[in-house]
Amino acid sequence: PRSSSWSMTIAEVHEPTGGAWGGTYVDDEVKKMIEGIVGEEVTKQLTMDDWLEVMRTHIENAKKSLNSESEKVVLQLSNRFLDSVRAIGGNMDTLCKSTAGVYYSKKNARLIVDLAVFAKCFGRPLDSIASHINDLLRRKANIQCVLV
Repeated sequence: PRSSSWSMTIAEVHEPTGGAWGGTYVDDEVKKMIEGIVGEEVTKQLTMDDWLEVMRTHIENAKKSLNSESEKVVLQLSNRFLDSVRAIGGNMDTLCKSTAGVYYSKKNARLIVDLAVFAKCFGRPLDSIASHINDLLRRKANIQCVLV
């Protein structure tokens, strides 16, 4: 039973804040993951428009398709991306085989990434959020609930 002093009010104990942990930060981590798979030589050949296509179309679709039953993330690769790999004499099959949890489907030009590998892209942003909330909570006393 709740005491009679309990109320159903919400109080703002700190002004809204933000930081480098939103979707763009996750996108940067995904870009680092892709660069780790195919190498800097390939990614340097991609223009800003190429990256925007990869991030806005393919990565966003992959993030939106994730659910609690997902085991893998499928990333459609653009022709320009594959051309950049070929330009340095690279082979997607070979590049992917050298990275645990990453596979290439030549038939559909898709990069298939184990969820555990893809989830690492969210690790630093989530750690930043948790750290920020902990800092805020240390500054305030008597907080019973946090709405994020």
